[in-house]
Amino acid sequence: MKAARLYGVRDLRVEEVFDPTPGPGEALIQIHACGVCPSDLRAYLAPRAGSSGMSMPRTPGHEWAGVVVALGPPAASGIRDGAPPAIAVGQRVVADWRHVCGTCYQCRRGVFNYCENLQPGVRGGFAGYGIAPLTQLRVIPDNVSFEEASFSEPLACVIQAHGYTEINLGDDVVIVGAGPIGLLHLQIARNRGARVIVSDPIVARLEKARELGAHDAIDASAMDAVARVKELTEGRGANAVIVAVGGAQPIHQGLEMAAINGWVNAFAGTYPPAEMPVDPNLIHYRQIRFTGSHDFTPHHFTTALKLIQYGIVRVAPLISHRFSLDEVREAFETTANRSGLKSMVQIAS
Repeated sequence: MKAARLYGVRDLRVEEVFDPTPGPGEALIQIHACGVCPSDLRAYLAPRAGSSGMSMPRTPGHEWAGVVVALGPPAASGIRDGAPPAIAVGQRVVADWRHVCGTCYQCRRGVFNYCENLQPGVRGGFAGYGIAPLTQLRVIPDNVSFEEASFSEPLACVIQAHGYTEINLGDDVVIVGAGPIGLLHLQIARNRGARVIVSDPIVARLEKARELGAHDAIDASAMDAVARVKELTEGRGANAVIVAVGGAQPIHQGLEMAAINGWVNAFAGTYPPAEMPVDPNLIHYRQIRFTGSHDFTPHHFTTALKLIQYGIVRVAPLISHRFSLDEVREAFETTANRSGLKSMVQIAS
């Protein structure tokens, strides 16, 4: 089969490799679609050989969906390894790459996104075939395409963040960044009953935000976004701010946008790491509740697929570019250049 193999900085090659073989309790899946994620991009632009999960060469990609074409032998024993019902050859599935142990300290307290024994199993999606434990698969509803299902992972991360950000009916909510992730946050916030303001320096992204329901859009390249948020909220600031882009500057900006008793969620990671000078009085005197969020839990993944199934969150409008597997490097470069929105790699037809 063909697979994309990452060898180093911007060194992504499509090569012929051996077809994978499913082990006990696993499925072999013919991959139909895989999205380019910001974490894939970080590995592409600055891979760190030897770090966790980063041995080289490797096949990137974790936002993938496809069709089960073979099953491995039954797992030896144990409830945790047992196959869930309804996974069979021929079914359309999407893979949840976070294979949590369910028994460590973090899992026992319900913080599955910080599982201390994260299991290997779901393998790189920019390839003709992938392997995944049966426990990590969700059957794709008939009305959901492979491309739409592949958004389950990023949407699950967004849902996780909203669990740490209080939004009440009628609240003013600002989304800083109108990339694919910001546009998912926009839709979740709107469905929670918020008046949503989106800020971004790219006009085309603001137009997409309006199309997806933003009540106000701020061109951050042409005006002071903090001042504009204050103007739009009668001087109060936002009840909640979700910073959907990494970096000290946008996070600091988000803190300045927040109202008294407001919430600020630093959703995106910052790479490379950076210092962020902040006057503690900004947080203290305005009682700002500053939170972070990371990854997702199995329930968030299941919920994400349900929101896509019922059209509560629209993901198809976020796809701006489609590439074949042979064009995967172009897909990565397109994403790196912030051209359009989501780059999707179509593998099987």
